[in-house]
Amino acid sequence: MSNLGKICCGLAIAFSLIAGIFGFLTAKTKSGYSVQLTETEAATRKFPNLQYNADFKNNPAEPAKTLTAAANTARKVLEERNGFETELGGTKTKLDEANSQVQKLTTDYTATKKDLDEKTAALTKAAEELQTSSTELKALKDKLGGRSIDELVKDLDEATEKVKVVSTEKKIVDDALAKMSAELAAAKELLDYKKEGAAPLDMSGRVVAINKTWNFVVLDVGKDDKLTEGVSLTVYRGNQLVGKVRTVDVENKSAIADIIPDLTPMEIQVGDKVLY
Repeated sequence: MSNLGKICCGLAIAFSLIAGIFGFLTAKTKSGYSVQLTETEAATRKFPNLQYNADFKNNPAEPAKTLTAAANTARKVLEERNGFETELGGTKTKLDEANSQVQKLTTDYTATKKDLDEKTAALTKAAEELQTSSTELKALKDKLGGRSIDELVKDLDEATEKVKVVSTEKKIVDDALAKMSAELAAAKELLDYKKEGAAPLDMSGRVVAINKTWNFVVLDVGKDDKLTEGVSLTVYRGNQLVGKVRTVDVENKSAIADIIPDLTPMEIQVGDKVLY
């Protein structure tokens, strides 16, 4: 056999082997697909709503057709479910709003009922008071002996005017008594100072005039300052002692005081200060 014949024979054998291997693999793959399709058909028949009675071996297109229809049905069901869930969400929102409204209405009802109860209690109390007032009014009318309200009002007005007059007169008397009491207290206090030959410790005044001929001075203090006759006062000029004087004639706001020569080493001047 020539070399070419040997080569051709070898190639034929190789191709046969390859064809055998390919055929084996194809048969194996086909067998695997057949198993998968058989399992798919078995699983499909388990769904009562999915009518499947075919056999892929008799009708190879049937499994894909049935599964496509099932997929479309499932997609439609999913879309309907999504729409239902959306609608359910809206319904839930409305339900929440309705519950909120119900809660608000319940709160308003409770508040209204409470207010109504309070007003009912107040009305009941007012009715009881009215009944009591009616009873008291009837008793009052019985005491009045049939006199009219106008007559009572007129008598009340006259009595009120009389009370006003009496009140005015009483105030005048009270004011006069208060003034007299104050004057009496002041006079008594002044009399006590005169008996003791004293004056208030905080009393002070000024020399406003001097009569050197008759040896007396005029002061700007008097009875209003609780100064009386016979009181010895000390005369100062600044912090310096000038002398002493004794009151001999005292008016309400002024006084005449004799200068005591033995106790007055310096000449008294207008403006000097006098203290008790």
